[in-house]
Amino acid sequence: MELRDAIYKRQSIRKYTDADVPHEDMLKIIDAGRIAPSGDNSQNWYFLVIRDRALRDKIGETVMAKNEEIALVMDKKDPAKGLRFRKFAKNFMLFAMEAPVLVVVYATNNYPSGYYEYVFAEYPQSEIDKLFVRNPGMQNIGAALENMTLTAIDLGYGSCLMTSQNYAAEELQALLKNEIGFEKEGYFLTTMMPIGVPQEGARSPSKKSLEEICTFV
Repeated sequence: MELRDAIYKRQSIRKYTDADVPHEDMLKIIDAGRIAPSGDNSQNWYFLVIRDRALRDKIGETVMAKNEEIALVMDKKDPAKGLRFRKFAKNFMLFAMEAPVLVVVYATNNYPSGYYEYVFAEYPQSEIDKLFVRNPGMQNIGAALENMTLTAIDLGYGSCLMTSQNYAAEELQALLKNEIGFEKEGYFLTTMMPIGVPQEGARSPSKKSLEEICTFV
């Protein structure tokens, strides 16, 4: 597949067939993430590839439990908003547990250019904090995941880049530590990406026009 075709074919896939993703194909997808660009060549990513259905179900249950905890507090202020938050989790998170593969992405901090110099020069903390607004560490993760997404498409699969579970990130990290002993010092959960063969009929929202997002001078 031509690169341009893969880019324009990309969709956030939320319905998958029962077809498996062979180990060899997953190696190709993860390897595409491995060679992505990163600030200072920090390569501040780590990928946990989960096939075990029981563990995927526990991930979903953990997020839903956290969702309900938050929604119950919301109910006291506005029951309609609490209900909306519950539906959000069901519609935009649980589907990922149905994919044959779930990649959980961890990252470590990638300190922005100027950070150590600001600290050495004793700049105010408010100025140092501004450096993190651009968040180069997460830009690195985005580059790796886009490589993986496009490689998956080239191999005939679909995926969905997910951060909708991140309000339960600490609970998920604890779950994975308790269930399979996975813990990587200095790293934190950032993203999940289900991967599988997409069902027919996936639709995508409209995108902004080129004129809306670009200025030439």
